Amino acid sequence: MLLDRAVEYSKTLGISDRRARIIIKRLPPSFSQQGLIEHPRELDRETYIQIWVKLNKERYITLAHEMIHVRQILNGNPIDENEAYLLEDTLDNKA
Repeated sequence: MLLDRAVEYSKTLGISDRRARIIIKRLPPSFSQQGLIEHPRELDRETYIQIWVKLNKERYITLAHEMIHVRQILNGNPIDENEAYLLEDTLDNKA
């Protein structure tokens, strides 16, 4: 289940204790991307981040990739696609 994996990924990435709400939604098949992350929103000192994942055989790798972006955002770093591509397989294999 995506939620269980997201929780595991957040623990592995060291962000499970952050004041953030991560909303995972299904990316429609018509999109060419496997996943995407929306610009985060702040409300009452809590960060809200929506990630979209295509529900296909790549969904867990895609979720790992997007969760790496979540860590980048929560740490105040810019989105780094290279880091996400380098770490997505490793993160998915640790869960």
